[in-house]
Amino acid sequence: MKKLLLLVLLPIVSLTVCAAPTPPQTVNRPEQADVTKQLEAAEAKWQQDQPTHYSYNLQRSCFCTQEYNKPIEIEVLNGTVQQATLLPENTPLPAERKDEALTINDLFNLIHKSIDKKAASIEVKYDTQYGFPTTISIDWEKMMADEETYYTASDLKPK
Repeated sequence: MKKLLLLVLLPIVSLTVCAAPTPPQTVNRPEQADVTKQLEAAEAKWQQDQPTHYSYNLQRSCFCTQEYNKPIEIEVLNGTVQQATLLPENTPLPAERKDEALTINDLFNLIHKSIDKKAASIEVKYDTQYGFPTTISIDWEKMMADEETYYTASDLKPK
C-alpha cells in the first residue's frame, strides 16, 4: 500500500515542483507609447487653443438600448457642462444620465485612464485644428465581450 501511494504521489509532487510560477514579466507595448505620445501632443494643442465656451456633439456607441446611443449636444463654459441636449429630439438629457455629458477634458481623462489601466486596445483620432479626440475606441479586456467603449465627438463650435 505504501509503495502504491508513493508511486501515485511522486509524479504529482514532481509536476508541482516543475510547474512553480515564474516571476512576472514586463510586456513592452510600443503601441501604448505611440498612443501616449499622440495623446500628449493633442492635449497640448487643445490646452493652447481650447475655447472657454463651446458646444459639440458626443455620441457613445455601446451594447445598450438605442436611447443610450443617441448623440448629445453638450455646451461647456469654463470647463463645466452648462447644458446637454439629446439629439435629434432637442430634449434635455435626463438628470439621471448627466454623467454622460462629458467635456473635452473628460474625454482626455478617459484616454489617460485607459492607458493607466493598460487597456487591451486603444485607438484615438484627433481633430487637426483643436487637438480634441474625434473618435475613441477602447477595448478594456481582450477576452471579455461587450465592455468596449466607443465615442465620437463632432461639430465643435466655439461660442
